Amino acid sequence: MSNSLRNWVIWFLLLVLAAFVVPFTLLSEIFKFYGAFLFWGLFALASIASIGIICSRWKD
Repeated sequence: MSNSLRNWVIWFLLLVLAAFVVPFTLLSEIFKFYGAFLFWGLFALASIASIGIICSRWKD
């Protein structure tokens, strides 16, 4: 695995970790829906872009 691809995989794993950590820590005191909506919207865009880049660099 190339170094660049490894960095993208690490980035994606950090995104997955953030999906579990952020809602229960940083967003736990926010009672308005737009705080969670903003986080999940940005999370979705970042994860879709990351998966797109990881898949585009995938080689046999």
